[in-house]
Amino acid sequence: MTQNVLRQIAIVLYRLKRQYGLAVTIYQYKDQTQDVETGEIQRSYNTILVKRAPVLPNEIDRHFVYDLTFIAANNNFVGGALFDRKIRQVIFDAKDLPKNFVFTNDDHIEFDDQRYEIKKITALEKKKGYILLVEGIDNSEPVG
Repeated sequence: MTQNVLRQIAIVLYRLKRQYGLAVTIYQYKDQTQDVETGEIQRSYNTILVKRAPVLPNEIDRHFVYDLTFIAANNNFVGGALFDRKIRQVIFDAKDLPKNFVFTNDDHIEFDDQRYEIKKITALEKKKGYILLVEGIDNSEPVG
C-alpha cells in the first residue's frame, strides 16, 4: 500500500468527521457480578468517548420475530412482535481511539440517546480506521 493511498484515507476520514461527525460513546464489556439474594446482575463497561465519528444515514425496515413457544410447538397461534430496525454505518478514525484498541461484537455504542449493537466490523487499510455496521430499535427508550 503506497503512502499516497494511506494519505487519501486520512483526508477522507477527516472530511467525513467534519461533515457527519457526532459524539459517540463506545462501551466495552469488562465484567459482571450477580447478587445471589436478588438475582440482579451488575455489568461494568470501559467507556470511550469519541468526539466526532461519522454516522451515515440510517436504513429502517420492519422486522418480525416469532415467539419461542410458536417455534417449539409449531401450533397455529402466532406469537411474536413487529418492530422497526435502524441499521447505520459508523466510521471511526484510529487516531480517536486508544492505542491497540480492538472492537468486538460484544461491544455496543450510544449516540443521540440511542443504543446500537455492533453487527459487523470492517478494518480499513493498515488499521487507519474502522467501519461498523450497527443496529438499533426505532423509537426505543432513550438511554442515559
